[in-house]
Amino acid sequence: MEKQEIRRFITEQLNQLEHREQKEQQIYDHLFALPEWKNAQSIAVTLSFRNECATDPIILKAWQLGKQVIIPKVMQQEMRFFEYLPNSPLIETKMGIREPDDRAVERSLSAVDLCLVPGRAFTRQGYRVGWGGGFYDRVLTDYPGHTVAVTFDCQLVSDFEVEPFDQPVQKIVTETKVIVCR
Repeated sequence: MEKQEIRRFITEQLNQLEHREQKEQQIYDHLFALPEWKNAQSIAVTLSFRNECATDPIILKAWQLGKQVIIPKVMQQEMRFFEYLPNSPLIETKMGIREPDDRAVERSLSAVDLCLVPGRAFTRQGYRVGWGGGFYDRVLTDYPGHTVAVTFDCQLVSDFEVEPFDQPVQKIVTETKVIVCR
């Protein structure tokens, strides 16, 4: 399947997903048990978009544990990261993505312990199909920390064409398992 076909297929799967809240809680339980989560002082996470696994509970748990949270913002075709606090104002883009406003304090992703990488579909090798902008592939090229994807089982696909710039994640967490990719 081509990446665009995969995006459409996964969107349909997510729209029909049953017992979503229960499955999300199982994903959170697996994530919060990982040593990468437990040892992280700082995490980078996107604010969930459309029918992805909700990340707000992950952010709340991070704040409860005293972890620093940073979130991405696309600026002039470049992804940059900003500190996210409980009272941080957000703006919504034309696509419906929530991002930090202009007052947010920029942070370096390279100083962050754990990056939760979003995607529409994943292979067991950790490669992902995102929304097609390549933003995460670019920022993860030199990222020294841990990379984990939180996703539903229905978003796992057998294969797609991996391109030279694609950056795999180290682990994938679903409602039923943790997959070690590399």
